[in-house]
Amino acid sequence: MMSRKKRLFVPGLPHLIKLRGHNYEPLFKSPEDYNRFLECLDRACALYTVRLYAWSLTPQRILLLLDAPDKEAMGHFMQYTGRSYVPWYNGRYHRRGALWESRYWSSPIEADAWFLLVKKYVEHQHREPTGRHSFADTPPERLSLHPCWLRLGATPEQRVHQYRQLCQRPFSPTIFSRIETALEQNCLLATPQFSRSLEGTLARSLQPRSVGRPRKYYNNPVSAWSWLERQAGQLLQRYCYREIRMPLLERWEQELSASPFSAGTDELPLNHQALLRGDGTMGCLRIVASHQDLQKTSKLWYLGTMFRRSHQQKEAIRSCHQLGVEAFGYPGHCIELEQIALQAGFFRDLHLENQVELRLNTPGAASEFACFREALRAYYHPMAQLLSPDQQRILQQTPERLLNDPDVLLQRMAGSAPRLATFISDDSHLRFRQLCNALDKMAIPYTHDEALFPVNDYCHLVFEWHSDKIPAPGLLCRGGRYDHSASQLTRRDIHACGFAFMIEPIMQLLQSVQRDAPHSRQVDLVIIPERSRAHGNALLLGRTLRQSFPRLSIVNDCSQLRTATRQKNARSQGARFVLMVEGDEQEVKLIDLQNWRSVRIPALRVVQELSAMLML
Repeated sequence: MMSRKKRLFVPGLPHLIKLRGHNYEPLFKSPEDYNRFLECLDRACALYTVRLYAWSLTPQRILLLLDAPDKEAMGHFMQYTGRSYVPWYNGRYHRRGALWESRYWSSPIEADAWFLLVKKYVEHQHREPTGRHSFADTPPERLSLHPCWLRLGATPEQRVHQYRQLCQRPFSPTIFSRIETALEQNCLLATPQFSRSLEGTLARSLQPRSVGRPRKYYNNPVSAWSWLERQAGQLLQRYCYREIRMPLLERWEQELSASPFSAGTDELPLNHQALLRGDGTMGCLRIVASHQDLQKTSKLWYLGTMFRRSHQQKEAIRSCHQLGVEAFGYPGHCIELEQIALQAGFFRDLHLENQVELRLNTPGAASEFACFREALRAYYHPMAQLLSPDQQRILQQTPERLLNDPDVLLQRMAGSAPRLATFISDDSHLRFRQLCNALDKMAIPYTHDEALFPVNDYCHLVFEWHSDKIPAPGLLCRGGRYDHSASQLTRRDIHACGFAFMIEPIMQLLQSVQRDAPHSRQVDLVIIPERSRAHGNALLLGRTLRQSFPRLSIVNDCSQLRTATRQKNARSQGARFVLMVEGDEQEVKLIDLQNWRSVRIPALRVVQELSAMLML
């Protein structure tokens, strides 16, 4: 008999615990039941030095957010709670046997990234009138105060106010799904960087496992790509964005090659006159700089291949496809809201709203973010000799990347490093709060990720859409506002905001979560001659039908396969109709595969009968 999997416990991290009733039996039936369980919970916390941060009790399940000194203490805590409550419950309701369903579910969580979200999940997401729930820091005699909670404000009133605002925001379906999956599979709920650092220490995988068999992918990616591009194009047309085309080769200009956008793109010079296109934003800025009518207000989008240097092999070139959207001449945050709403609508149209997560942050004005970088350089400068050459280069160019570096020394130093929020002005904070409040009103879930820094030279806003259903980094979309850098490059004051969809990751996500590939019907009707002498009549009939139905895709099957095989191939191609032509006879057989009906009609009435079937 195979031994059961050892429970994952990470010392020093909070743990989320879930209990359910055996065979869906209610865990609580009266107010006295809740009071009795809470008394058992209090005694268990005091006996085993367990700190409780949030709890939610309903007849269907129990949720606890806590941390324990070690794995044994948490196990004894759960045993004591059950052995104190279940016998009392059985005696009260004249029952016997187990009350809990199998083992309790648990998941360790990374506090800095997930504590407040999980606390909201426990206290707010499952609030039911028939249950009992903690909220914020009440009741104070039962709840402990976690450092993440204390950072919300200097006073209890400020902390409750900030937490109440967090609870009023829409709960992201992606975050909800990640919490549920982590509980079910007893895996770590954390950022990818934190998970990778612990995997080496614990010598086990901490990532959620895929459920079910590998999906069979559609074998014609061009069709799926075309469908995805049409979906995006139609959505952008509804928002009045104009499509533009940009050259594959850009003109080499020294001042543009050292632009703020080239740092994250690794542009590829071919010679002294040209370089491969590395970023669509540069092409848009060239177009805007040369057309004064576009500098007032313009909304543009483009689609194409971008080229990067491979991080593993500097001499290798990799290509990726992007759909970029840029808006110029709009100073307020309304255009940013429109673009985020556009992105949310795009993922909703693809039925991916439950698989994606929006993360955003404000780097403040360009001058404010520059001061933050200088403070980081001064902070890390005494330790510069201990850094690797690559880390020293990062310290000079983008020192904020050292805050998320997995190196043990840098992780320890990051705790005391300067914080971006202290360098952002009140006006920038107010602007970002107005944007977040507007997103709340539009019911667009998001996460304020203070560790999200701009890859390019963004100001005031940077945002990314991620998914954990595809391999790391799981980036689907990235963008923000870049007024300062756009003004520098065009040599005139201009407001600019834009983003780019990453086509390959989006296609990978579509294939991983959808059973059928998203593509439109490629074949509407297949004409099959049953005998060799019927090929001529089938071709003539196909020409007539194409003239009568110019929007239908009609295929003449010219293969020499058996009739049954050709009919099977027609179904696999997605055809709705099959037309069987027999020799020189004047009758044909029209088969409607969608409605499972067939008729034998004269060849002259095929157009009339097909029109009637299309109207149904």
